[in-house]
Amino acid sequence: MILHRLKIEDFRGVVREEVDLPPRGVLVIEGPNESGKTSLMDALEMLLEHKASSGRAEIKAASPVGRDVPVVVEAEFTVDGERMRYRKEFVRGKRTSLEFPGSARTALAGDDAHDYVRDVLDRQVDRSLWRALRIAQDEPLGQVDASKGMDSLRRALDAAAGGEDPTGDDSLVERVAEERNRYLTSRRGEPTGDLARSEARLTEARAALSDARARHAELDAAVADHEVQSSVHRARLESLDSLDAEVTRLEAAGRAVAELRGACASADAEVDRAVAAHDAVLREQRERRGLVDRASTEQRRESDLRAEATMAAERLEPAQERARRSRTELDAAEERVTRARMQLDALRAVEERDRRRADLEHLDRLLETLTSVGEELRRKEAELSEVDVADGAAEVIRRADDALREAVVRSAASAPRVEIAGEGEFRVGGEGLDASTGWTQEIIEDTVFEVGTVTLTVVPAGDTDAVRREEKAARAHLDHLLAALGVESSADAERRARRAEALRAEIEALRRRRADLLGDDTAEDLYARRDDLRSSTLAEDSPFRREEEGGADEAPHEGPADPASEAASAEAALVRCRAEDRAASAEAETLRTEYATRIALADEAAHRLSECNAALTAARDAVPDLKLDESLEQARVRAEAAREKARQAKTRLGEALADAPPSLLENARASHAALAAEERESAAAVATALGRVNAIGDQGRLDGVAAAERELEAAERENAALWRRARAADLLYRTLAARRSEALLAYQAPFHRAVVELGSLVYGRDFDVRLGEDLTILSRRVGDVTVDYESLSGGAREQLAVIVRIACARLVGDNGVPVFLDDTMGYTDPSRRLTMGAVIAAAAATSQVIVLTCDRARFAGIGGAHTHVMQRTGAGRE
Repeated sequence: MILHRLKIEDFRGVVREEVDLPPRGVLVIEGPNESGKTSLMDALEMLLEHKASSGRAEIKAASPVGRDVPVVVEAEFTVDGERMRYRKEFVRGKRTSLEFPGSARTALAGDDAHDYVRDVLDRQVDRSLWRALRIAQDEPLGQVDASKGMDSLRRALDAAAGGEDPTGDDSLVERVAEERNRYLTSRRGEPTGDLARSEARLTEARAALSDARARHAELDAAVADHEVQSSVHRARLESLDSLDAEVTRLEAAGRAVAELRGACASADAEVDRAVAAHDAVLREQRERRGLVDRASTEQRRESDLRAEATMAAERLEPAQERARRSRTELDAAEERVTRARMQLDALRAVEERDRRRADLEHLDRLLETLTSVGEELRRKEAELSEVDVADGAAEVIRRADDALREAVVRSAASAPRVEIAGEGEFRVGGEGLDASTGWTQEIIEDTVFEVGTVTLTVVPAGDTDAVRREEKAARAHLDHLLAALGVESSADAERRARRAEALRAEIEALRRRRADLLGDDTAEDLYARRDDLRSSTLAEDSPFRREEEGGADEAPHEGPADPASEAASAEAALVRCRAEDRAASAEAETLRTEYATRIALADEAAHRLSECNAALTAARDAVPDLKLDESLEQARVRAEAAREKARQAKTRLGEALADAPPSLLENARASHAALAAEERESAAAVATALGRVNAIGDQGRLDGVAAAERELEAAERENAALWRRARAADLLYRTLAARRSEALLAYQAPFHRAVVELGSLVYGRDFDVRLGEDLTILSRRVGDVTVDYESLSGGAREQLAVIVRIACARLVGDNGVPVFLDDTMGYTDPSRRLTMGAVIAAAAATSQVIVLTCDRARFAGIGGAHTHVMQRTGAGRE
């Protein structure tokens, strides 16, 4: 499928957007967040999947808010060489049209157009591949399960593997699985559907037959009961007639029983003696056969162990030679490692001395800074102790000053103020004053003014004294607070408080700086560390030490240019030699142990064989095998004869006891009187049993048994037929699944090559992946480092997801579908975005790749990519 053009109108927040796509290559659709990039992909999905008349929630959600207009989606694409222009109007209008540009075909509309496009897509487009190669913004970034669906990818992999598609259409397996699942559950293989119903029917038929037979058995029981009651009645009648004669017979039979008991006891004793003799001969024969079997077993075991010891000896000599060679190589490798370590230790000693000197200089500067900060902190703390005021003291003084000003104002307002100016004299309270100099006074008590012959009396308000007292108290309180703080005014107190606050801030800043400089250490720790470094530095600078280290400094120049590399190489060679030495030594030791074990076991088997042969010879000398068999047969015959004689005696005794039990005589005499009454009772019981038989016989229970047997036979036939079909479907499904699994293993090689070829552009030639049976990535290797897929970072998983999708697109080629990458490379570091661009560009020759991004710089590495910038006429879902 090739997408040529896509247009949307009034889709979510996008008023209008039209995109032209090249038939091959990469198209980057750029736009800010919420400009409608993802809406393009969602609109295409909605166009291909849903009818214009659909009322689904996602279609209603695509309608722009506050505008009663149709949602228009139009696309132009080519499928199997046929170009189509497909348009739908959703929500309002609900129209569908399909045109065929460049063709004489008649245009279609409505459901006909929808059905035609769906039919073409179902037949010609791999829908599972379409969904797998798409990376959506709001969907989890997972792997591509290349083993499921995706017929086009499977055909491409099979062609790359050099064969024909062995599984064919997956629908065959699905149909077989569906047929199997009609009868058996997919997980546990238990009956389900028709088979489960048949099993239930069979169980019910069996239960019904059992119930019918039980009901019929009730009739049989009634008949049997009637027969028993009749027999009892007849027996009791006969007993009444023969009871007298029976007593006489029992007396004669008792004497015969006593004689037969003695004969039985003698016969049982003879049987015990014959059986004991037979068992003794049988045990001896079993022991003889056991000796023969053990001798044969030990002889075979000795022969086998001798042959195994010979083979072990042949393998031991070359193994010992390999062990000697590996030991020689190990000694040489250890000597090389010792030299390399000495050179590396000398180099590290020089580096350690330089590092300690640098640390000492750093500590000197740090302690100097700490000393300076400490002195400044002490100065600030001393100044703070001089100017510090208690919390709220300045505020208390300010409030007292405000209270004094208010008292002064009230005092001035309560006392009248008299001003005199002019020429001449006047008198105030009898005191003469000159008016030319001016006179002003606040009157706080009754005062008499005399001017010539005029007398004027000024009387102040009634609360003047109280106001004056308040003013005096407020002034005294303020003076007390100022004296306590040691300042002259409230302004001085506020300035002192502000200075104290500033000092506290500076002190806190100095303490934080000191804490930052110290970190987790204390000043004593730093001084101790500096003293240690000075001691070690002075020791290193001593003439004797410099002479030693001078020789060590010169040693690396005599060896390789890179002692670390030489040491690593020597260590690696030593590890290899040790492994080879251990393997060779273990092999030689194993073979020596095996040889010694086989020899010891063979000697042990020979010893046991000798013992068995000696015991067998002694036994045969005592009693030959033929004579032992004859003795066993004779003992068996005697035992059988004794048993037969005992059986005959017991039979005669039983017959005698049956005819005349010892207690029967007394019982017969005692029972004669009761038999008449019992006869009457048994007659009544016979009548009752006959009535029950007649009542049950009229219920047709025999017919019920026949019907239940017919139903059971039908249920068994149906169940057997369904089980045959279920087993056949299950066998076919398992066979097809096994064949498909074999085919998937063949697909791994071409799929692995495609992924590694693209991944090498990003990670280098040392890149490799390990695939599972379903072609998903299990682990990634770069160089010597292998990491499971689930343990990879988000950026690495994002890169592999894109690589796998591009590999699928390249494998499918012209038979593929467009690849949509929405908002990827967000977790990828800038150094790998250029190489990932080369991966995306690799699909340009055979496929369409549509990249949706808000940051064009992420995909600057895609060579030859086309760019479409969103018009920003509306806001859509990003």
